[in-house]
Amino acid sequence: LVLADKGICCIDEFDKMDDNDRTAIHEVMEQQTISIAKAGITTTLNARAAVLAAANPLHGRYNKNKTVSENVDLPNSLLSRFDLLFLLLDRADMETDLALSRHVLHVHRYLKKPETAHNPLSATQVKQYISIARAIAPTVPLDLTQYICEQFVELRQRSAEGETGTGGNNWKSNRKSNKTDQAVMTARQLLSILRLSQGLARLALRNTISHEDVDEAMRLT
Repeated sequence: LVLADKGICCIDEFDKMDDNDRTAIHEVMEQQTISIAKAGITTTLNARAAVLAAANPLHGRYNKNKTVSENVDLPNSLLSRFDLLFLLLDRADMETDLALSRHVLHVHRYLKKPETAHNPLSATQVKQYISIARAIAPTVPLDLTQYICEQFVELRQRSAEGETGTGGNNWKSNRKSNKTDQAVMTARQLLSILRLSQGLARLALRNTISHEDVDEAMRLT
């Protein structure tokens, strides 16, 4: 995490992490630092990194009747520090399975990926775009602050009532969420919405956050 300062730290098998390392990650994702006390030296190292982690469910299968925390055996206190959680479920689908098997067999036979219908961007182009986007620091315009506050309060109310929304003013959902789930709205989710809104504005190379950025950030959250 210290080596990944100002970058991205990718962690696989996140659910199998040692408890001591897991405790250190709490500090990193809250304070962006790591405190070290060894050989009479006490210091704090910067770890201003984005964490991209992958975890597997217990017993190899995701149980939809349980929360994410129960499925991957990670505490809510840690999961709530992530801006976004994505479930990648392995569903049996004939078309998808056929496409996957054909791709694997093509690579296995010809030792290269299949030809695509479009020309992908080069790594140099993507690096240039990212470097330009990272230099932008979007701000929240004054007229959006009240809107963000109102929507966050509404999300808090829905969370307290056991309901979840999908984003924007048109949020409609009949799904019920378990009140013990990690998706309960806290101030951390408000910070997540602000960070995601800034990220979306950066992608569009804008200096200010727009109404659409906030709506999309809330939908994602």
